[in-house]
Amino acid sequence: MNIQNNGTNGANGANNSGVGDGASLPGANNDSGSLSNMFTTLLIAQIQNQDPLAPMEASQFVTQFAQMSQVEAMQTLAQISAATAAMQESMLVVSLGSQVGSLVRVRADSVELDGETVRGGFNLDSSAGDVELILTGPDGTEHKINLGPKEAGAVDFEIDPAEHDLPPGNYKVRVSTDTGEKPGVELTGELQGVRLAADGSIVLSVAGVGDVSTADITRFLGRAKDGGTPDSSASNLPYLKRFLS
Repeated sequence: MNIQNNGTNGANGANNSGVGDGASLPGANNDSGSLSNMFTTLLIAQIQNQDPLAPMEASQFVTQFAQMSQVEAMQTLAQISAATAAMQESMLVVSLGSQVGSLVRVRADSVELDGETVRGGFNLDSSAGDVELILTGPDGTEHKINLGPKEAGAVDFEIDPAEHDLPPGNYKVRVSTDTGEKPGVELTGELQGVRLAADGSIVLSVAGVGDVSTADITRFLGRAKDGGTPDSSASNLPYLKRFLS
């Protein structure tokens, strides 16, 4: 605030003396030379209003020029970084868009059941003698699917609404073990769409799960074959992994 006021006064002084006549204070626009123009305007005003009996030393001018160069360099670096980030985000959107129709594994705490079997999994840090998958319906009723004893490592499961008498709706899902471990649940669904949110973040729409972020994606499983199983040959996506890691 103070700098802008001094710059305005200095600009007026410069115009009254005929130096820098017709120049307007930069900063009202965002062009690349606005910072340099503002510094020049302030420097001229400073020279014109200095005490003739105690003028500024040359070292002070050199210091100010050096500071201006540092600020301009940091400003340029910030612009380059922002442009690079925007380019990478655009490339990621295009790459993810090409995967629409593929199966993905995502972290989720709820699932939308519509009569179709839903597949998923979780990881156990240690073996458990009794493992249950618990689904809580919209009415608060808990539906338990007994998975039995499980060894440490990856555990896959299926949710068949017909087998477990689960009406269509949105269910909270979690895993309960007799060891007290509470592993996170991952669900498999088809990637149906990719879009940019209002804040610029990437949002993916996954069947049976809903909208998720790229950070929720844990695995790309490729496109399903005729039998409904993922094509394992399409799961190796190093380009996408580089952005999602």
